[in-house]
This record gives sequence, structure tokens and C-alpha cells, in this order.
Amino acid sequence: MSYVFFDIDNTLISHKPKPHIPPETLEAVNLLRKSGHTPAIATGRAAFLTMTTANAFGIDHLVCAGGSEIFTAGTKIHTAYFPDKYLDSFRETASRFPDITAAVDDQYLYADNDFASFREYFNSQAGYDCFRPLHELKHATMCYIMRPHRMLNQSHGLFFTPPDGVRLEIMHGFTEARHSDSTKWHGIELMIHSLGANLSDVITFGDGPNDSDMLKNAALGVAVGTCSQEAREAADYVCEDIDDGGILKACKHLGLI
Repeated sequence: MSYVFFDIDNTLISHKPKPHIPPETLEAVNLLRKSGHTPAIATGRAAFLTMTTANAFGIDHLVCAGGSEIFTAGTKIHTAYFPDKYLDSFRETASRFPDITAAVDDQYLYADNDFASFREYFNSQAGYDCFRPLHELKHATMCYIMRPHRMLNQSHGLFFTPPDGVRLEIMHGFTEARHSDSTKWHGIELMIHSLGANLSDVITFGDGPNDSDMLKNAALGVAVGTCSQEAREAADYVCEDIDDGGILKACKHLGLI
């Protein structure tokens, strides 16, 4: 039986027209469990922004923060923080670009702007007011600048030229910095090793550029819906959009349920 890892946004959760869990996706996860598989999550979200979705699906094996936080059966087994020695460099960039920078640790989102369009949703996912000012940040799992990397330059500091020990994840609308060892696939490797299982039993579903490593390295990688080009090229199979029952159809087509 397999460990089946799902990204969250646009894989488990649709954002069209507003965030919701497609009923066919919930059915697929429940049928996977009934068939003896272990559903799991591998997401770029920090853990505190993951739990609402995980609870809705009854999933307690979690790779969060792009591989920086790992939980098995609800117990945290790994945390990789953004290197502390580069936090001052992040703060310097944030002081120059306060409207587009943010960071997270394992409890809060730190920013010196309101991010009003995201605040209600993030608070609903955390279950509490998760926003804090940047001066309270003591350590981070991830740091963000809300601009595509092609729009950045030397003035954006480590987001343009990452120092040793920092990995940049270049998404379509933002750039993310975290510990250089943290990727979703590395997080999956650590979890599977801790469970005494085999990587040959791993199946992954995802849609974004940050899913490409887990789609490529898994025994079977499924790119979802209108996925990124990186995800499509890394995957073994591309399914329909989740609002069209794509994950349920894929699980049936692939003989998983």
C-alpha cells in the first residue's frame, strides 16, 4: 500500500471562486484510506496554516513549510529554521520593502503591512489572529517577498542573491526563502525513513513549481489541473482540474481505489 502525498492549494483546496474543498476530492481521500493507502500532505504552507485542511481530510502525516516542518501521526519530528545568521539581512530588505515582505515561524505570520486581502483567510486557517509585527520575529521557517523573481534586483538582498544555506523557491507571484535543505521531497524522505517505509511506495499530487521535485522523484507523480509547466514536465500523469473531479478520476484511473 502507498503513502499518497497531496499539495493543498489547487490540489486539495480549490480557490475558484473562493476557497472550498471539492466533494470529489474528499471522497477520493476517504476511498484511498479505505483501500489501505495512507493519505498525507506536502505543502508550502506553514504548519499552523495547514491544520484546518488536514483536520477536514483526517490527515495527520504532514510535510509543511516546503519541507521545513514534518509531523507523523500528529507529532512533530523535524524543524529546519531559516538560518538565524541571515535574519538581519532579511530584516534589512523588509525595512526597505515593508509592503511586500513577510515571514512565518511555527505559530505566526510576521509582517509590517496588513496584507488585508489575505488576513481573513489566513486567520480562518490558523483559527486565531496569526499576524504579528516583524520586530517580534525571533526565528523563521520561511521568508517571503511578494514579487515574481524576474522583477527583483540587487536591492532586494537575499531574495535576489541567496547566501549559502538559503534556498529560494521561485513561484509565479512571489519568491520564498528557507533553509537550503528544505524541499517537499526531502521532507517526504525524512518522514518515510522515520516510518520505516519505502520511497518506492510514495505517490504525489501537486500543481506548482514547488511540487516538481516531489512529482519527479516519487514512484508516481500526478500533476493536477491547470498546473505549472514545471509540474507538468516533472509528472508521470496529468489529471483534470479538481473542480471537475480530477483527483477522484485519477485515483480510479491509476487503480488506487
